[in-house]
Amino acid sequence: MKGKAMIKKLIGNDIKQNKLSAGTAVFFMTISSMLFALTVLLLSGLLGAVDSLMDLAQVPDYMQMHSGLEGMEEEEISRFAQEHKEVKEWQISPFLNLDNSRLRLGGISLGDSTQDNGLAMQGEKFDYLLDMENKIPEVKQGEVYVPAGYRSRYNLQAGDMMIFGNETLVIAGFLRDAQMNSMMASSKRFLVNKTDYGKIRRLGNTQEEYLIEFLLYEGTDISAFSTAYGEAGLAANGPAVTRPLIRQISALSDGTMIFIIFLVSVGVLLISILCIRFMLLLQMERDRQEVGMLKILGIGKGEIRRIYFAKYLLFSVCGAGAGLFAAFLLKAPLEKQTRELYGAAPGGIGAALLSLTAVLVGEGIILLFVRGSLKKTAQISPLEALILTQEKKTGKGQSLLIGLVAAACTFMAVLPQNLYNTMAAPGFITYMGVGESELRMDVRQTEDIDKVTKELVDALKKDGQVEKFSVLRTMSCMAVLENGRRSNLMVEAGDHSIFPVSFQEGTLPMEENEIALSSMNGEELGLSVGDKLCLWHQGREKVYTVCGIYSDITNGGKTAKVYGTGDESPVVWSVLCVSLKESAAKEQWMERYRQMGADVTDIGDYVKNTYGQMLEQTQLASRVSAGAALSVIGVVTMLFIRLIVEKNRYLISLHKALGFTAMDMKRVYFGKGMLPAVIGVAAGLLTGTMWGEDLCGIMLKLFGGDGFRFVIDPVKSLLMTPACILITAAAAVWIGVSEIKNVKAWECCGGKE
Repeated sequence: MKGKAMIKKLIGNDIKQNKLSAGTAVFFMTISSMLFALTVLLLSGLLGAVDSLMDLAQVPDYMQMHSGLEGMEEEEISRFAQEHKEVKEWQISPFLNLDNSRLRLGGISLGDSTQDNGLAMQGEKFDYLLDMENKIPEVKQGEVYVPAGYRSRYNLQAGDMMIFGNETLVIAGFLRDAQMNSMMASSKRFLVNKTDYGKIRRLGNTQEEYLIEFLLYEGTDISAFSTAYGEAGLAANGPAVTRPLIRQISALSDGTMIFIIFLVSVGVLLISILCIRFMLLLQMERDRQEVGMLKILGIGKGEIRRIYFAKYLLFSVCGAGAGLFAAFLLKAPLEKQTRELYGAAPGGIGAALLSLTAVLVGEGIILLFVRGSLKKTAQISPLEALILTQEKKTGKGQSLLIGLVAAACTFMAVLPQNLYNTMAAPGFITYMGVGESELRMDVRQTEDIDKVTKELVDALKKDGQVEKFSVLRTMSCMAVLENGRRSNLMVEAGDHSIFPVSFQEGTLPMEENEIALSSMNGEELGLSVGDKLCLWHQGREKVYTVCGIYSDITNGGKTAKVYGTGDESPVVWSVLCVSLKESAAKEQWMERYRQMGADVTDIGDYVKNTYGQMLEQTQLASRVSAGAALSVIGVVTMLFIRLIVEKNRYLISLHKALGFTAMDMKRVYFGKGMLPAVIGVAAGLLTGTMWGEDLCGIMLKLFGGDGFRFVIDPVKSLLMTPACILITAAAAVWIGVSEIKNVKAWECCGGKE
């Protein structure tokens, strides 16, 4: 019992005498727990909110868009639904596309909007549009409910006006559209009542589309149902969407932030293990004689390990509790966008238990490494109590740790910054299946797309400000595979060599019998370069050879490209890509062509508008990871510089006795601390660019973005971020070396301990 009491006293005294080391261990465990808990809380909250909204809104399992629906086609759809017992409910919901140039919200024109904005009425059987309390709103005549995502984007509030042409509607509230909430969904629905819908429909400058929607029984193979719909030859001249795809798109924007926080949490965990293990080994090295003495007194090595382990278990409990508390505090501001678009996730006990489990796993991993390190106590002989041993030099180990931590922290700060810069860059358009032009002109919200497209082409040919342009016409075709399987395919026809996209395999189509597939389409259809693909359109069959595979994260990542004008087929929409001469007045030019019926957008703005939500969340994650990186590098550097100073106390005292001043010694040790930090930052920049690019590429590949490459902002990524880390490290080193002033010149006269 005396031995145990001695050990407990030893550990208690150790905590009191080494408050900095104890505090650092708790800090690492806290920040590691916080990040793991935060990852789980945000992910469970996001998926829970998305699933809850989709269930409340009764999102269709399969939805096919079609324009120009005729009575005969509706009868065929009804017959198809009756023949397929897996159909629980079905309906056809009209969607009235509006000309963005005539649409204003709260006094702000939507002329530069990249979204297909349109009016919709409440679903009759399912696919309900919900208000901000996730209830079905009652829309009165003269009122409109606006998509929730537009509230903050255009600074709107209830009572503001929505104006289309000469018609004015009062914004009565905001709606959550479980299908089209995300800005990555290219369409947005405004909820009005039947009277206002008909009134605005008669104004003209609108195009009516139809959402052919099916609610299926649980357990139905949606892919097989989609194939059956295609094989039936039913109305399908627009894109098709499935429930899993809706869920995927909804979760992607906030999912990017969660993915980054998860990567940071893994990095912090590794740093925590490394630093805690080093501090523990250093402590054991200092306690060799005490441990040897305890063995002489008959205390077993297992008992000694348990007492040491108890100290770190105490640290772990404190860190886990503080980390969970901090995670719950950070959860609310970080999921603000999720609550706005999807509402609060139902219940909280499940998420709390999952976050607690994640914390326990993280702390358990740290404690396993602590337990493994404690096996070193078995190597200490009782003779250590009688023989003074020379302490091992640990300066190199501490310097190496500073370098490794600096590299890891730089990696954590640079990766999300590079991802944000890449997604915000105009060149990101190449991952959206479109070449890198300067401007994009969309022709969608009009009854005669071909006529408007031809007028625009004629004007562009005569325009002296235009350097080059291309016309891309999108058609809906039926793909027939060798095994007889059919699938609806959105095919873009045009000359793709003017503004080429990046190909992962093969080349762009240059012959009329060649077709390029998006990577997700190639994977789903089981086709690669050199394979044959049969397309049916307007009753005609044509066999194509797959010439290339490219990235596309739009339209669910499922598109195709062929060479030619596509004039022989009805067009679903047209896109004109334009580059202007340097002397052109861009803003005036864009406004002139908007008056001709096109939605004209700067490519940079198009990317930001489409991925605005994801960009905001990525930037938020970048700030969180940068804050974590700066905190870790500051604490680690200060701690280990203090340890180095303490370790070399005798030498510092000796130098002072020889005439060196405290400032002289501070400069020496400042250089020793900054050198590994500088090398670590350089290594972190390199790995953050190379390995970080691969990690982000893995994530984007899930959505069809193959061949991902970072766009580096030299000022932010190569100057500002490293400078912030180095400034933090320098401040920490200077605080660490400040202990040198307390070392007295006479200490060396007592001999080296």
